[in-house]
Amino acid sequence: MNLKLLTASLISLILIVILSITFLSEDASVHSTKESPSIKKAIELILNIQSARRGENLDYLESVVSQHARLKANKSDTFYIEFLKGYIASANNQFDLAEKHFNHAQQYIYPALPSHVLSRFYYERSYIEIEQDQYERSKLSYQNAENLFNSNQDYSRAFISISLGRTYDLAHVEQGSLLSIQQAQKTLEFAQQIKYPEMENVYFILGLSYWNNNQTILGIDFKLKALNIYIEKKQYSDIVYTLTDIGIDYLFLKNYDEAIRQLTQALEYQNKNNHTEPDEAYYIVYKLYSAYLQINDMENAKYYLDEAARLLRIQKDSIVKENFQTNQLLLEAEYLSITGKAKEALMLLTQANERHKNGLSNSFYHFDVTLYNTYGKVYNHLGLYDDSIYHHTLAKDAIQQRKLFYLEDETYFYLYDAYQKQKDYQKAALYLAKSHAVKTKQLNDNNQAQTQFLLHSFDNKKKENRILQLERNASKIMFFSGFLLCILIVIAAFARILMNKNKVINALNLKLHDLSLTDGLTAVPNRRALELHLLENKQDLTVRSVMMIDIDYFKKYNDTYGHKKGDEALIAVAKTLKESCKENDFLTRFGGEEFIIVMKNTNKAESIQMAEKIQACITSLCIPHESSDVSSFITLSIGITTYSINKDDEANNEKAIIEADKALYYSKNNGRNQSNHFYDI
Repeated sequence: MNLKLLTASLISLILIVILSITFLSEDASVHSTKESPSIKKAIELILNIQSARRGENLDYLESVVSQHARLKANKSDTFYIEFLKGYIASANNQFDLAEKHFNHAQQYIYPALPSHVLSRFYYERSYIEIEQDQYERSKLSYQNAENLFNSNQDYSRAFISISLGRTYDLAHVEQGSLLSIQQAQKTLEFAQQIKYPEMENVYFILGLSYWNNNQTILGIDFKLKALNIYIEKKQYSDIVYTLTDIGIDYLFLKNYDEAIRQLTQALEYQNKNNHTEPDEAYYIVYKLYSAYLQINDMENAKYYLDEAARLLRIQKDSIVKENFQTNQLLLEAEYLSITGKAKEALMLLTQANERHKNGLSNSFYHFDVTLYNTYGKVYNHLGLYDDSIYHHTLAKDAIQQRKLFYLEDETYFYLYDAYQKQKDYQKAALYLAKSHAVKTKQLNDNNQAQTQFLLHSFDNKKKENRILQLERNASKIMFFSGFLLCILIVIAAFARILMNKNKVINALNLKLHDLSLTDGLTAVPNRRALELHLLENKQDLTVRSVMMIDIDYFKKYNDTYGHKKGDEALIAVAKTLKESCKENDFLTRFGGEEFIIVMKNTNKAESIQMAEKIQACITSLCIPHESSDVSSFITLSIGITTYSINKDDEANNEKAIIEADKALYYSKNNGRNQSNHFYDI
């Protein structure tokens, strides 16, 4: 009996051992972490991509997914493949599909999964939930990512990467700009604590956060800090990216000359980087086109529009190419509209709109706003003012919904122009007032941003001095406390002075308003100032002459002598034009190398005599121009028109500029270095 019992026990034990070995071997194969080399490379790419630059290497990631679509995958590979699918869908703004893949991937999480990979998985999930307006769920997902780091600090650099990503993502949450800055400051403090070797990335993201919070000066300052380190390390790709971003900042601030300088530098660095992809060059060139278009330099605008088309043709990444093709259609439509080909522009806009509806414009954050405004401008040119107002209103609503503060001013001005041409003067006046109110607010915000920048710089200097003092000699802490108290007293005194200087600040605001109507390079009134002058200065006028002036072959001058000499030539010409004007004449830089002089109570004969005087004065400057086809010195082509003042007809002003432009066109096509009055043609 005992022998039978012992035999039964041994048999049971052997069966248990066999089953255990079988189970463990199956479990080991399921939990194998030997993922394929291509999957490993794809995951490493994702871990190294900054969140602000999602969309890079998508063709490669999709090829990896395709390779494994028909293979039988173990649990490890299944997790990674679903992670890759979700990431690709997210980068293409297909957030519901991305969520589906991430839910599937979560079922295959296994204990041996590296914590930094799982942390990135939860972070990417938090990004998807932000884009789905699920902020509370996003907080939980990100907390999971952060908890993984807290339990394993070996991956501190990987954590900084996702923390910076969270900073960038929070900027797109309702009231998220402040949350973004708080996250960035938290990341900055931790990065400084562990002496993170890539502080430039922290500075750059912090700059983006301040910019999104409308603290423009602080934002650009942090980006410049990042840029200096990138240049020191000769990281050409990052230099190009940062210079481009700063250039775009200046573009939105309407500082077009500085935007062109920054973007041109970006293009120069891009040419130094043999590994830079065409999509980066396309983005720079597209922004240079926009900058030159804003200053009415049509020759350079056309050059960069054609260059953008060339770069589009050599783009290899199919997804990026489709997105850029949509944008290129919009750019070409805009250019056709400005050059008087509104019907052709409308056809291209229709194509761009269809592609936009199909999701082929995801690389451009406010593409829809630009599309609506371009539609509005084209319909304006066609005289379809109801359609123009409808599309500009769509743009206005999108701007207000997404808080794109930097696009408000121009959209209000487009609405003002459309309502004025529709002769709805009440609404025209309303939107003109809104445009001025936005501009005044921007000037006040810049004042506040400047003050914040000074206090921030002061505070940073204080912290640096404190750390140095503590490291050198702990016994000097008391001295430093006294020094810190002095600083606080200075700040308190500074704040009190600011409170007592309201009158001075108001005066400065008026001065800044004047500056907004002044060309930054030549110090003469700008195009906006001309529009206001024509509207507001009609008292005691019976006749008015308009003279449009263009420097001959000025692009060739820039190509020969460089942009610095070109700027000096523009300043010299503007100074001479100003000295040649009578007391009541109004000189403005119309754009690029074009100037306009509005002459009060000046008839045809007097305006022609004035043109001859100006050309003689410019000739006497003797500014060398060896690339000119008409002279060895800088010369001018001039077009003039004279018209009677009708106080009830605003269209006369616009018509006069068009007629003067026609006369200028005749002068340029008839040999240049001459002047023509419209009625002589």
